[in-house]
Amino acid sequence: MRRTTWISALIAGVALVLTVTDASAGQFKKAIYYPAGGRPYRLIAAQLTDSGNVDLAVANYLTSEVSILLGKGDGTFQKPLEFPVPAPIALAAGDFNEDGNQDLAVVESGGTGDGAVAIYLGDGKGGFKLSASYAIGVASVSLAVADFDGDGHLDVAVTNKGFDTTGSMMTFFGDGHGKLGDRKTYKMAGGPFGIAAGDLKGDHSPDLTVTQFDNGSVAVFVNDDTGHFLKPVTYNAGGGEVVDVKIADLRNDGRNDLVIANGSLGMAVLLNSGNGTFGKPTIYHPTFFNWQPPDACTVADFNLDGVLDVACASQLEDSYFFYGKGDGTFGKGIPIANTINHQGGYSIASGDFNHDGAPDLAIPIEEYGKVAILLNTQ
Repeated sequence: MRRTTWISALIAGVALVLTVTDASAGQFKKAIYYPAGGRPYRLIAAQLTDSGNVDLAVANYLTSEVSILLGKGDGTFQKPLEFPVPAPIALAAGDFNEDGNQDLAVVESGGTGDGAVAIYLGDGKGGFKLSASYAIGVASVSLAVADFDGDGHLDVAVTNKGFDTTGSMMTFFGDGHGKLGDRKTYKMAGGPFGIAAGDLKGDHSPDLTVTQFDNGSVAVFVNDDTGHFLKPVTYNAGGGEVVDVKIADLRNDGRNDLVIANGSLGMAVLLNSGNGTFGKPTIYHPTFFNWQPPDACTVADFNLDGVLDVACASQLEDSYFFYGKGDGTFGKGIPIANTINHQGGYSIASGDFNHDGAPDLAIPIEEYGKVAILLNTQ
């Protein structure tokens, strides 16, 4: 398999150079690169100030810092603002103290030891200050943010990959003042890895999906409408190493489906039956002979036809995307020749960086300490 250990999933080598051309790749302009700290691992796109512009927050796992790249609104970004965070591996934005400014929830990986989830309060200008930190589990990986119990305050769910049968998913309930209170632990085998929150059964309560890195599956946790989750139901996601999951309505029918980055095969799609249950996966393989399966995917309507598309990134190659057909199926993969020496990223985010109404892309290039920005030509 392409990933053999937890450590190798964090530090990968540089791939061989191969030039790919495809007329459809003109969906995005040539990448522009911005410094993003020492070793950018994952990133998110969010409005972190009151400027109305989309900004970037970047987790630099190996150099223990978070970098903030404030957007100028024209598709370009300011020099990074950095603040120290112990081994940040994943982050999410939300207003945890309800002051109108976006804050950050950050998973701080402990590697083979216990990690932590921390809340950093934003000042609305791109600065952040630690509010509180909470111990979680072994080999902590990802997080999702939503109001799980319906009290109006944001909550946090995290994954701990653990070892063998020691993995878990944990939920923490926010108090609306920038702190997290009660927690609950759901033990899981299979290496819990990626996580996403969204309404899967149509009752307006956010459910959770967790990828299982070690057994090629995805687990669905249904919310009982009070913030507690029922015993997970596991679905085949194609086998191999399953790393990332996104929840999105691919058919415009009010039913949220699953888009999964299967790091051994390609993009996997599981369609919602309408009650939070899912059928067999459809796998969309990389279609060029040296493409690598994805490490992460993002969902957006890139060509503005009213149908959601998917863009995926791999740390060993250029990115690629799939045009959605509106019925939950997708066309063949289309390459995006976007990165330095064809070195890709472990993460990918979409947002309208230049206020033209079309979603653009941001990809962290860990090997070179930069973020690639690809503006949409639509």
